[in-house]
Amino acid sequence: MSRHHTALIIGGGPAGSAAAHTLASHGIDTALIDKAVFPRDKLCGGLLTLRSGKIYSRIFSEPWRPVIDFTARGVKFFHRARLLNEVGDASELFFTRRLDFDHYLLNQAIARGTRHYPGVSIVSLDLARSICRSRAGEEFTFDYLIGADGVNSLVAKTLFGKSFDHDSIAFALEMEVDRKPFPKPLDDPEIVFGLARWGYGWVFPKKDTLTVGIGGLHARNPELKKVFHEFLAARFGHIPEGKIKGHYLPFGDYRKIPGRANVLLCGDAAGLVEPITGEGIAFAMQSGLYAAQAIVEARAEGGDALPRYQARYREITRDFDHANRLRRLLFSSIGERLFLKALPRSDTLPRKHLELMADKLQYGDYSRHLMVRALKALAGSLSDFGRR
Repeated sequence: MSRHHTALIIGGGPAGSAAAHTLASHGIDTALIDKAVFPRDKLCGGLLTLRSGKIYSRIFSEPWRPVIDFTARGVKFFHRARLLNEVGDASELFFTRRLDFDHYLLNQAIARGTRHYPGVSIVSLDLARSICRSRAGEEFTFDYLIGADGVNSLVAKTLFGKSFDHDSIAFALEMEVDRKPFPKPLDDPEIVFGLARWGYGWVFPKKDTLTVGIGGLHARNPELKKVFHEFLAARFGHIPEGKIKGHYLPFGDYRKIPGRANVLLCGDAAGLVEPITGEGIAFAMQSGLYAAQAIVEARAEGGDALPRYQARYREITRDFDHANRLRRLLFSSIGERLFLKALPRSDTLPRKHLELMADKLQYGDYSRHLMVRALKALAGSLSDFGRR
């Protein structure tokens, strides 16, 4: 049995739903396939910034308030158990459960006219003949294909021989911790340095739980599970009950060419997780929007969708280029020491970090501010050394 759709999307997360909603809104015959049946849970901190809100509002028609589980207005920065700095009364940070958020976006795409195939696992792609085959033997043909199928993307593997580079991929461990046993209120997210090499830990508040995680470059953290257990025990006095889940995570190593001809990659499948803030949902939605817009133009004007997508995609990756340069500054041994020295002494540095996440500050401006703070910290260190 074979089914044909003009645009076929594999993956029903934020990238896939953003693309489907946009395509269906333009009257294009669109289908979305996902191996899961929604609502399905997804390992993720569930942080939604004001940047996410701006992009969401460009795509979807319904307000996202129904799926916001918790709202914070500050953040705390730690080095292990030591509080380095904190910000209050800042731009809002929203937290959601991906179980709810992804289902909400998908339902909006379906309401726009997207054909949904839940519980269908695609196991092979014949891109030369534009055919996807499912585990059950179904065939789906297409004119345009969007791979929004996550970090282990079959579409990316089919295009490029592998889904990601093991030398540059990150790995994260995460668990949901029940808030009830901990009477001390925790209303601000916590970012914790000094745990993972080339990475950090986090504690994100939700209504009934705390999402606790740790992530860093996979190649540099061979004992991440042991470190995570130590982090949990130090933070809560013991290792809380709950299932620890792990997953690979892009770390700024985005696809320079996000597809081929009329096959496009979005979200995690394209490596679009920013390494400084860890933000991925905003860029997933944005890339889904841009891929859909490229297909709309290609259908109307002729030619392949990829060049049109790549022109828009560059808007995202310019920020990633800044972030990757910052990553080398922040996470190198010397850079991390300077950053941790500068952070407690600065009133502006943590606030600038939140302005970056709120899309109120450009990455280039943030880079320059961080460089100035690092140089001042270095000068302070040299001065202290000279007085000894």
